[in-house]
Amino acid sequence: MMRKFSSALLIVSIVAIFLFVFACTPQVNNGAKNDNKASKFDQPILFGKLIPDEYVEGKLLVGYESKDSALEVARLLNGKIVVDLPQIKMVSIKFNGTVADAYAKIKQAKIKGIRYVEPSYKRSLIEPLPIKGDVEKASKFEPRLTSTNPRGNEEFSSLLWGVEAVGATEVWPEASGTGVIVAVVDSGVDGTHPDLQGQVIKGYRPRFNEELPAGTDSSYGGSHGTHVAGTIAAKKDGKGIVGVAPGAKIMPIVIFDDPALVGGNGYVGDDYVAAGIIWATDHGAKVMNHSWGGSGYSHTMKAAFDYAMDHGVVMVVSSGNDYYKAAFKYPCGYPGVIRVAAVEYDGGTFKTTGFSTKADSVVIGAPGVNILSTVPLPKSLGYEGESVVSEQNGGTYDYYNGTSMAAPHVTGVVALLLQKYKDAKPWQIRKLIESTAKDIDEPGWDHYSGYGLVNVKNAFAAGALPTSGGATLDIVVTDAYESWGIPSVFVTLKKNISGRYQAYYAKTDAFGIAHFPAIDTGEYEVIIGGPDSYERCESPDGFMAYYTAFRMAEERQVNDTINLTADATKTYKFTSTFTVQFVTPLSGASLKIENLLTNDTYELPYNTNKKVLSAESGLLVLSVALDTPADTDITLEGTATVNGHALPIRVNIPMGETEGFVLDDIGAYFANMYFEMPFAWWTVFGQN
Repeated sequence: MMRKFSSALLIVSIVAIFLFVFACTPQVNNGAKNDNKASKFDQPILFGKLIPDEYVEGKLLVGYESKDSALEVARLLNGKIVVDLPQIKMVSIKFNGTVADAYAKIKQAKIKGIRYVEPSYKRSLIEPLPIKGDVEKASKFEPRLTSTNPRGNEEFSSLLWGVEAVGATEVWPEASGTGVIVAVVDSGVDGTHPDLQGQVIKGYRPRFNEELPAGTDSSYGGSHGTHVAGTIAAKKDGKGIVGVAPGAKIMPIVIFDDPALVGGNGYVGDDYVAAGIIWATDHGAKVMNHSWGGSGYSHTMKAAFDYAMDHGVVMVVSSGNDYYKAAFKYPCGYPGVIRVAAVEYDGGTFKTTGFSTKADSVVIGAPGVNILSTVPLPKSLGYEGESVVSEQNGGTYDYYNGTSMAAPHVTGVVALLLQKYKDAKPWQIRKLIESTAKDIDEPGWDHYSGYGLVNVKNAFAAGALPTSGGATLDIVVTDAYESWGIPSVFVTLKKNISGRYQAYYAKTDAFGIAHFPAIDTGEYEVIIGGPDSYERCESPDGFMAYYTAFRMAEERQVNDTINLTADATKTYKFTSTFTVQFVTPLSGASLKIENLLTNDTYELPYNTNKKVLSAESGLLVLSVALDTPADTDITLEGTATVNGHALPIRVNIPMGETEGFVLDDIGAYFANMYFEMPFAWWTVFGQN
């Protein structure tokens, strides 16, 4: 049975770095292999100070195993718990002071029962973009007058090219989204807009723990959420516009609030986002739209997304408007979500538009250029202007471009499918969308639009949900003896699709588990690398929440090939080698070994013989202890060989002291510059 270790020993001070190296992407070999080679990096290690703009000061998110431990952290920081989510065992703590100082206090306190401590990252809405010359062309999807209007019979139906492109009107006789609750996790929704009246049910404003009455204006953070909501479910009444799923109901979850009240760009924080996702899940949402994101791998937010998907909620997420390939954005980088690219129409063909972020985890494309939808009314909270006004109902509308506009087209399609297939699992919906998409861009699956342009008409024509093709996988990473789970290990699943690689990414939690919910079945290359000696997530200026390894030499790698056919758990063991040899003679001394995970301590005679410590597993603190206080300053030198990498070591014992710690350059840097503590540990995993 795997022992759950105290992550208080893992909570360390914070370091920002100025390199982006993803430890989970080395070359791999085919076939099952457990070579435990250290990851190879050509770049030097560069450490710097924290970048304040990457996160919010005065707040920590604490994942706990024991609630009392989290309360102890709050008392230690003289802080206040502002979010309490027992569903994922997390509290957030607001306090006076810096995150760096708080980490140092927590480390020194050695509080047991803590799974992780992390900051609240800053994130943003994926804002609508202007059309930039010839880079992206406005859609030329002209009105088509047929006996069955492919865009509905609304006032502005001729302008709704996206509704036609996804085939929505073709399935309305069978399903319009009736009975399906869609959570719009965004800036709020103007429920007083004529096209959304009667469409907006009770919602939630997590920053203020406030339930929002049905039909009210909650557009505290601007027009973005109202535009998203209109594309999904503007009602079918012959006026204004119509959404892809006009029978669905919108549940607003406000995560971009009034900037005047919450500061910054209005983002309420990863803790409140998690609270909103869990509230929506517990109050009946079956699909959620996320047209926002940013850098920073949040364990809290990952847990909230997993909670929703494990409870049957389909998560639709915008890919981003980065103009380039960027796999490691969140939440679109979490496994199991439907990551959506933006598609345009140039009058002849559909194609992924230039601004749409390319990635090996893109699932599907949807209309994202020149999208007309609802925006808040002039007297509403989120009013930001309009370019179109209805003569029939006085509603306000505007054209936006972006993957923020593409995602709600897919969310609307999901709502249509969930009316037809009420008990569908998230993987079944995603698999059905994938298998019935209209192939665009490069033949087959690609990094631009994934499986192609979503088409709900084709999905309905399939006649049934897939009965195979999806599963949930847990990758467990342990030491050689399966005595502890290793956190902060990157896990990549790579699937070869006609010569191109589709990938899922996750990071192990405090117990060494990387959870992959609702992913496709099939054969995968599994690449396991870590624990991350940088412990950053995505940002080049990312920073550490907790980690186990100081040195790249301590990182391990396991490669495997698996054939995933059903829900499964796979366990992988890290092994390592570790020796220490001094070259400086000294009498009346011993080498002391303390294991922070087991609290075991023992001593070996100090001499210049090689000490083989490869059988140890844990976080080892090494020191040289004297029988009597030193009568002069003592410096000892030698070599620690970690997984074949020789690292010079030094021990300094000041005059009058009886002990000095065994440190290499990295350990000394951490100990002296950040921890203000006399040691830095060595990470080893034992031998088979």
